[in-house]
Amino acid sequence: MSGEDAGEALSRLAVLHHGALYGYCRRRLGRDADANDALQETFLRAHKYWGSLDQSRDARKWLFGIAHNVCVEVARSRARHVTLEELPEGGEAPSATSEALERIAHEERMVHIRRELERMPDKARRILELRFFGQMDSKDIAALEGMTETSVRVTVHRALESLREKLGRKLGQEPDEATGSTRQT
Repeated sequence: MSGEDAGEALSRLAVLHHGALYGYCRRRLGRDADANDALQETFLRAHKYWGSLDQSRDARKWLFGIAHNVCVEVARSRARHVTLEELPEGGEAPSATSEALERIAHEERMVHIRRELERMPDKARRILELRFFGQMDSKDIAALEGMTETSVRVTVHRALESLREKLGRKLGQEPDEATGSTRQT
C-alpha cells in the first residue's frame, strides 16, 4: 500500500473510530487533555506502524491495542496532583466553594471506580471499557474478543454486579438484595 493510500485509510479509520477511541482514552486517563494527547499519539503510532499491520487483522482492534498501550504509558509517566488553579480561592463565594467540594467528591468517587476497574480481571475490565467508554455494542465486542454475544452480555452483567458491590462497600453502602442497588448504611 502506498504512503498516500495508507494515509487515506488511516484518515477513514480516524473518522470512524475517533469517538470510541477518545472515550476509551478519557476513561483510562481521567482528563480531557490527557485523552486528547493519548489519542494523538495513538494515531501517530498507527501512521508510523501502518506497514506492519496485517491486512487480515481487524484495524479497529489494532487501534484499540495501540490506544491501550499509549494510555498505560501516559498513566505511568504522570503523577496525579491538584494544581493551584483547581483549588478555590479564599475570597470566592460559598457557592464556588461548594461547587469545588462537589467536584472533589465526584473525583474521589471516580478514583474509587478506576481503582476497582483496575482490580478486575483483564478480560472483564476490557469488555466494560469497550462497552461503556469505547461505545461498542455486544456484537462488535464479541467479534473483537472472539466471544459470543451472550458471553459478552453475561460478562458485562457480572462485572457490573461485582463493581456495584465493591463500590457500595467502599462508599459505606450495602447492596440491597431485592433490587441489586445500594443503600446508605
